[in-house]
Amino acid sequence: MANPTADLGTALRPRARLLRTLGEELISNEVVAIIELVKNAYDADATHVLIRFTGPLEPGKGCIDVIDNGHGMELETVQTVWMEPATPSKRGKLRRTDKFKRRFLGEKGIGRFASSRLANELEVISRKRDAAREVYGIFDWRQFDDEKKYFDEILILWEERKPVEIKPDGAIDLLWKNENKMPPPHDRENGTVLRMTGLKQKWEAQHFDDLRRALARLVSPKFAKKKEEDKDPGFEVELALSPEFSQFSSKVEPPPILKHPHYIVSGSVNADGSFSISYKVLAEGIEKPIKGQFVRVKDAKGRFELRDIKETETSKKEKPQDTRSTECGPLDLELRVWDRDELGNVVQKTHSTIKDIRRDLDAVAGINIYRDGFRVLPYGEPQDDWLRLDLRRVQNPTLRLSNNQIYGVVHISADANPKLQDQSNREGLDENQALEDLRDVMTDVLSGLETLRYSARPRTTSKSGKPIGGIFSGFDLKPLTDYLAKQMPQDKAAKELVEKTEAAFGSHLKEIQTVLARYQRLATLGQLIDHVLHEGRQPIASINNEAELGLSDTARAEQVGHELAVRLTGRFTTIRKQGDILATAFRRMEPFGGRKRGRPSQLYLEEIIRDAFGVFTAEIERLNVKTALPRTQTLVRVDPSEMQEVIINLLQNSLYWLEQVNETKREIAVKVERKAPEHVDILFSDSGPGVPPENREMIFEPYFSTKPVGIGLGLSIVGEIVTDYYGGSLQLLDHGPLKGANLLVTLKKRV
Repeated sequence: MANPTADLGTALRPRARLLRTLGEELISNEVVAIIELVKNAYDADATHVLIRFTGPLEPGKGCIDVIDNGHGMELETVQTVWMEPATPSKRGKLRRTDKFKRRFLGEKGIGRFASSRLANELEVISRKRDAAREVYGIFDWRQFDDEKKYFDEILILWEERKPVEIKPDGAIDLLWKNENKMPPPHDRENGTVLRMTGLKQKWEAQHFDDLRRALARLVSPKFAKKKEEDKDPGFEVELALSPEFSQFSSKVEPPPILKHPHYIVSGSVNADGSFSISYKVLAEGIEKPIKGQFVRVKDAKGRFELRDIKETETSKKEKPQDTRSTECGPLDLELRVWDRDELGNVVQKTHSTIKDIRRDLDAVAGINIYRDGFRVLPYGEPQDDWLRLDLRRVQNPTLRLSNNQIYGVVHISADANPKLQDQSNREGLDENQALEDLRDVMTDVLSGLETLRYSARPRTTSKSGKPIGGIFSGFDLKPLTDYLAKQMPQDKAAKELVEKTEAAFGSHLKEIQTVLARYQRLATLGQLIDHVLHEGRQPIASINNEAELGLSDTARAEQVGHELAVRLTGRFTTIRKQGDILATAFRRMEPFGGRKRGRPSQLYLEEIIRDAFGVFTAEIERLNVKTALPRTQTLVRVDPSEMQEVIINLLQNSLYWLEQVNETKREIAVKVERKAPEHVDILFSDSGPGVPPENREMIFEPYFSTKPVGIGLGLSIVGEIVTDYYGGSLQLLDHGPLKGANLLVTLKKRV
C-alpha cells in the first residue's frame, strides 16, 4: 500500500532577501526610485507631493521625506495590500482611481519597495480621509540582508495612533507652505508620509539636477486646454532641500523655453492607423494640416515597411493592396522644435542668455512617452535617442533634425494600447511590432516637418523652379579675361598671368571632377552591393548543391552508363545557367570598379539603360512593375558607369514611390531621342504619386528628401553628372507619358 503522506507537498518559503531584491535590482537608480514613490502618490489621487531632503546627505545619515495628500491608508490596507508585491488590487475592474479616475501606474506593485534602494529604514505614516487615527509602521531594510531569514521571520512594527503628522500643523501642512492660502482643516487630515533615514548614497548637485529634470517631465504637460469633463485638478511636485542645495528648492515646472518653439507638430493616430497631423512654422505663419493612414506595405524584398497614405483623390483610388495595419495606435502627439542657431526669440521672451537657453533645451530635449498622463522611462532621457535621430542627421545633416532640437510628448493608454507593455524591470517597453510601428510612425511624422522646415528656411540655392546647375558651372574665368583685355589692352603681363591662372585652374578642376566622379560611383556602388549580394546567394547555393550532386554521380560512373550521362548533363547545365546569372550581375557592376577610365567608348545608350534595369530585375518583378524600355539604337560616346549612375538613381527613386500606388497601375517608361548631333534626350516617366507642387523647387537640391530615412542625394548626383560631364540638364516636366514623375535628362556633350 502506498504511503498516505507521500502526496503531501511542502509550502514555498521565500527568503527575506527576495523582497529587498525587488527594490534594489528592479529599480536601476535612486532617481528612478523616487519617481516610483511619486507614482504611488499619483495612484492615491494626490494633488500635491513634497520631496524633502534633510542633511547631512551622506551614507548612513540624512533623511528623505515623500509627503502627499492622497486618500491615505488604514492599517488593514497597509498590511494586506501595500506590503504585498504584485497585488491584484490594481488589476481587473479596479484599474482607475476612485476620485479622479486616473489610470493606475503602479500595476505591478513593486514601486513601493524602491525605498530600499534609497535608505536603510522606512517609516510609513498614513491616514485615511475621515479616520480618527493615523497608521504608523517602521521597516528596517537591513533585516532583509540576512540570507538565513525567511519572510515570516521579519519583524515589522505597526500601530494606530492619535494623528501626529497627518493633521493641521503637522507634516502634511508642508505641502502648502509656499502657497498664499492653506486648505481648510478637513482637507489636511488625509495623506501619506514616507520617511526614509540612513541614506544609501551621497546626494550631490548632479543628482538633484537629474531629479528635477526627471520630475519636470514626469507628468504630461498640458499644452492643450483641459477638457470640461476632466475632473482631475492636476498633480504638483515640489522639492525642498537643505541650504547648500537651495537652488533646486521649488515647485517642479518645465523650463520657459517650451513656450517659445520655432515649429509645432500636433495630432493623433487612431487604432486603424488613420491620422490627422498639423504642422506649424511659426516664423512664416504656415500651418499645414494633413490627413491619411499609416499602413505597412510589402516592399520589393518581401518586408513590410511603413507608408503614410495621404488623403487625396489619387491615394484613395490607388491604395496599395498588400498591406498590414499598424499596432501602436491610438495615440496623441505634440512636438516642439527649435533651430538651435536662431534662439533670439527665446532670449527676447525669457531674458536669459543663449548659453542658459541651450542648457535648458539640452535638459528637456527628447521625445517622451506618457501612459495615462504619466511618463514611461527611459524614453526622452539624456542619451536615450530611441528614434535614432542623431544617426539620421549624420547621414543627412542639411535636412534632418537631431534629438537635441526636439521636445516631444506621445500619449498612450494602458487600456487602448495593450501591446505597448512595460518590460519586467519597468524601464522601457517590450520590443515588439507595436513599438517598431511607433518608432516608424514618429519618424515619418518628423520627416514631414523636416520637409516643411527645409522649404521655409533661407537658402542660397535657386528657387526659380529650375534644376540647380552643376557645382562647377560657376567656375569660369572668361569674364575676367575679357574685362582685363578691354581695360588694359597693352598690359601683356596681366594677360599672361590670367592665362596661366586659367590653365592651372582648368587642370586642377579636371582633377577635382575625377575625384568627385569616384565618390559618386561609390555612392551608387554601395546600393548596388546590397542587390548583388541578395541576388547572388541563391545562384551560389544552387551551384554548390548541383556540383556536389554531380560529383556523387561521377563517383558511381562505373555502375551506370547512359542514364548517368543524362543526369550529369542536366546538372552541369544548371550549373552553367546559374553561373551565367552571376557573370551578368558582375558585368553590370564592372563599370563601377576602381580601374582608371580612358577615352569613353562608343556604346548604345539603350543597352546601358537595359543593363541598369537588369540589376533590379527581382525588385521590378516583385512589385509587378510594367516597364517600357526604348528599342531604338542611339550610338553615343559616354562613360557607361556615369550613365548607369543616372539611370539607377532615377530607377531606385521610382521603385520606392511606386510602392505607394495600386499594384495594377505600376509603370515605368523610358524613351531615348536624338534631337541633334550633340543633343540626346532621355525621358524617364513613372506612374507613381508624382511630386507635390510645394516640393518641385527642392527635389534636385542635395540632401532634400521626403522619405523618412532618405539621404537626398540621388537626384542631386544625377544633376551633377549630366550638367558637369555632359553639358546638359535635368528637368521635372509638368506633363509626360505617365501621370507620376516625368524627368527629362538632356545630354549635350560626348553624344
